[in-house]
Amino acid sequence: MERKIILRSTLLFLVVLIASNCYADINGTVIDAETGKPIEGAVVLVEWTKTKGLPGMTHTEPYKVIEVVSDKNGKVTLASVLNPPVNPPRVTVYKKGYVAWNNGYIFPNWENRKDFRWIEGLVIKLAPFRNEYSRTDHIYFLHTVAHWGKKMNEAYRWEELEKEKQR
Repeated sequence: MERKIILRSTLLFLVVLIASNCYADINGTVIDAETGKPIEGAVVLVEWTKTKGLPGMTHTEPYKVIEVVSDKNGKVTLASVLNPPVNPPRVTVYKKGYVAWNNGYIFPNWENRKDFRWIEGLVIKLAPFRNEYSRTDHIYFLHTVAHWGKKMNEAYRWEELEKEKQR
């Protein structure tokens, strides 16, 4: 009897552990932060990583990378993972003419974003890029927060070319 209780408790614990770290697919919308209108053609990059290595000598490796482009209504469907040992997703959104949005940091001051939740109905507000912002700093921000996205890199490549022209 005691063995059954231990087995059930262990199974229940594993189910709770797995469920607490799984990420469900969600639908979201990308909008202009000033007008509230949907933004078509925004690249949404979601990166999951796994932490590897020994304590004190860890590093992260990509586990799953997805990229989607928002439709004419700003809508995106973000596939997810069902693997408990992955780190929370890193989300970056970019559209020419706008400031890149990231779920961890806010450009231009690198303030920690505290309002992000991986939830159904996610709304991502892109702020228009202002002349007082530095393109060099913006590119550095994108290089830092978006690691493995091909569409993302293609989307902001024009900024790098523009920077080169100014030299």
